[in-house]
Amino acid sequence: MPEAQAALALVAVAPPADNNRAPAFEQRKMLGSVSVTDLRRSVIDRMIGAGGWVINDRQREIGGHRVFEVIAQTPATSDGKPEQVWNFYFTQINGRVYSLTTRTAGGFTEKLAADAEKFLSAFRPAGGQP
Repeated sequence: MPEAQAALALVAVAPPADNNRAPAFEQRKMLGSVSVTDLRRSVIDRMIGAGGWVINDRQREIGGHRVFEVIAQTPATSDGKPEQVWNFYFTQINGRVYSLTTRTAGGFTEKLAADAEKFLSAFRPAGGQP
């Protein structure tokens, strides 16, 4: 089985949402207190450092939470490491913005993505805002 990795990180503490102040178009540009553009740029920067590129990004709902997903890829290397697909999931849960990053090679990409989405659906961190 090829190597597969997942990492969860806290990105930001989001201020309480005031959905009445911002138009829906503006709300789609933000995830908590973080700009979706900034999140995408962070993935682009990481991919440049890894010699990879961004394939696509999209906003979805997973487990009742809005999720911004960026899909990226790194090429196979001369030392035998296969090309890898990276999925970056950003979501706001309990007043905090989290990032879940997964990466794997070959035919296990869909399985790892399904497992990541299952994790995000059930993820309920303690200690956040209600």
